[in-house]
Amino acid sequence: METKVMDNDDSVEVDLLQIFRVIMTRIWVILLSGILTGIIALVITQTLITPMYTSSVKLYVISRQSDQTTTLSDIQSSTQLVKDYKVLVTSLPVVDQVITDLGLNIDDNDLINKIECTIETDSRVLAITVTDADPVQAKHIADDLADVFSSRITQIMKIDSVNVIEYGSVAESPASPNVKKNVAIGLLIGILLSTSIIVIKFIVDDTIKTSEDVERYLGISTLSLIPLTREEYNGKKSKRKRRLRR
Repeated sequence: METKVMDNDDSVEVDLLQIFRVIMTRIWVILLSGILTGIIALVITQTLITPMYTSSVKLYVISRQSDQTTTLSDIQSSTQLVKDYKVLVTSLPVVDQVITDLGLNIDDNDLINKIECTIETDSRVLAITVTDADPVQAKHIADDLADVFSSRITQIMKIDSVNVIEYGSVAESPASPNVKKNVAIGLLIGILLSTSIIVIKFIVDDTIKTSEDVERYLGISTLSLIPLTREEYNGKKSKRKRRLRR
């Protein structure tokens, strides 16, 4: 199978089957390149990237119009208010209080960047996740954040209370970086890059190697072939010729 690539008046014939054969003959180079880049990705991941740990707390927020029962209107109202709670979690008064309580040596923006708030699907549960290089500190920040937020929100929104469903836990393994994923990406990059180089090098190589190339590119037929020894084919002089010269 051949494909013609046109560039103005010039045309280049690409034999897809021959490209496949070239790739297969260099398959060990491709695999070796993939393994090498995978190892590089592993080393970079384990030595240059700081492991980050997460800790999460979950809060249940609901406002009641009646002191005794929870109505459908209360549930619908709480669902809409949860979006406001996400903004209030990272408000400066809450963040500053957490920094003061734990004696953290960071500014407001740094702490805000560590906090992520999500709403559980079709629920009134607010999940607050804190990411930090220290798993113990991530738990302490998440727990204190839940307590400070619960206290502040009852004053601001005039609701009964915010119930903490569960406090954070100390992570045993980092959430990032993903070592397996990074190694797999490195392996794939090495394979694709080496394959691309081999294919491009083959396509741009216009040297004549066989009698078929003479007929194809020069348009003339060959009369005879001169056999070469392996040394001559590789550009070396044979030992026999050297001896005759002596």
